[in-house]
Amino acid sequence: IELMVCFPLDSMEVKPIMTRKLRRRPNDPVPIPDKRRKPLNYLLTDEQIMEDLRTLNKQLKSPKHPVSPSSPDHMPTTPVEAPSQRYEARIEEGKLYYDKRWYHKGQAIYLESKENTKISCVISSVGTNEIWVRKTSDSTKMRIYLGQLQRGAFVIRRRSAA
Repeated sequence: IELMVCFPLDSMEVKPIMTRKLRRRPNDPVPIPDKRRKPLNYLLTDEQIMEDLRTLNKQLKSPKHPVSPSSPDHMPTTPVEAPSQRYEARIEEGKLYYDKRWYHKGQAIYLESKENTKISCVISSVGTNEIWVRKTSDSTKMRIYLGQLQRGAFVIRRRSAA
């Protein structure tokens, strides 16, 4: 009796694995993309942005007020060359110093804008360069930048908490 043993010779060869790309069938619904973050609503107008850029350029050229463009926190609060900034505003240790008064988180205020609108708000947080306020009418939050307070785009007034 003769046995015939066959060994596959190509068993040591590496063969590429075939992959199939699936296509969408015509009647299948189109995949819905994930919802991303809400779009940001900026409160600055183009004119205000250009005014800020002009102020920064003047300060970069001025030897009295050296400013590093990468760190806006080191900008002086009341530059000599910018007459449009009427209010002193700065943030220190989590408190806002504005128009010779200190404001803190949880304080009831009125927020007045250039359009003469007066909104009743509560300060919800004080950041490094901005404050967040919550409107008492509908509980929506707004971000107010120090530059806007310094320019007078927004004015803060004290309000009794009652």
